[in-house]
Amino acid sequence: MQVQRDLEEFEQRDAKVVAIGMGTGAEAAAMAERLELGFPLLGDPGHEAYDAFGLGRDGWYGLLVRPFLAHPLRATRDIADADLKASASPRSDVQRLGGVAIVDRDGALRYLRRAERSDDQPPNAELLAALDRL
Repeated sequence: MQVQRDLEEFEQRDAKVVAIGMGTGAEAAAMAERLELGFPLLGDPGHEAYDAFGLGRDGWYGLLVRPFLAHPLRATRDIADADLKASASPRSDVQRLGGVAIVDRDGALRYLRRAERSDDQPPNAELLAALDRL
């Protein structure tokens, strides 16, 4: 995960990084351990958080072809690094797009970026700047 690289920068801003995945809590904990994340990964088997933040789905062209056209090397690495076993889970939806949200201590949504493609991640600099504006 991209955030992992600059985790100290997020923590210096008193931000608590939390990721949400499509599996159960146990599946998410196992994946967090496997990926050696420095932050919690929570399970969302019913995709309620995805729905609450209005995160969409991508078509097969966007999932399989567009990443290779834009960044062939990165797309090849992403496929090689993919957890195909997790993708086969009945709770998984490989077409579901992700997003990044910043929620303040009072529970107010202060930043939301919905992915437009499967490989769409905001740069850490954008997220750190959003935190600096709070």
